[in-house]
Amino acid sequence: MTFIVGGPAWLDRDRFDVTAKPDKPGKPSLAQLRDMLRKLLAERFQLSFHHDQRELSVYAIIRAKSGPKLTKSNSDTTGLFGGMGIGLSRLGFNNITMAEFATMLQGSSIMDRPVVDQTGLGAVRYDFTLKWTPVGPQAQRNEAERGADSGDALPDLFTAFQEQLGLKLEPTKTLVDVLVIDRVVRPSEN
Repeated sequence: MTFIVGGPAWLDRDRFDVTAKPDKPGKPSLAQLRDMLRKLLAERFQLSFHHDQRELSVYAIIRAKSGPKLTKSNSDTTGLFGGMGIGLSRLGFNNITMAEFATMLQGSSIMDRPVVDQTGLGAVRYDFTLKWTPVGPQAQRNEAERGADSGDALPDLFTAFQEQLGLKLEPTKTLVDVLVIDRVVRPSEN
């Protein structure tokens, strides 16, 4: 996944609803949707950017000393989520690579910085479930829903990574691909 840097402050706080129709009949493919979005951003937001590499603070997924505790997938079905589900303190996957897992984590509200795969596990696909106790408001909601005396306390995310997956989330700095915004303007109302 590529990170976005630069641009005005409103990019991080303002949200826009987009209603679009494909220019060809039928349901657009993922590639067609990306192309439509690219065109919309260029036309409505006058967006221009360039690719670069920057050193950023990230969480690197690395192998723990105990080694990975992952089950290789036997599934024919490819896909990021595989139907096992996502919750506030549970992630379950079928048939996922560590690079895809890192991309999913950084695209979620779970992590406070980008996530990169440095496990060296390559394109091998795995099935796994990760359960942890979130911190902050999520933790309070989950504890209230579960009941404080339920006896099924889960570890924090960093401990869960090591105990359940045989991996570690290590804070570090590394070069990552970024999109640098050269120009963007707030669109006018329709």
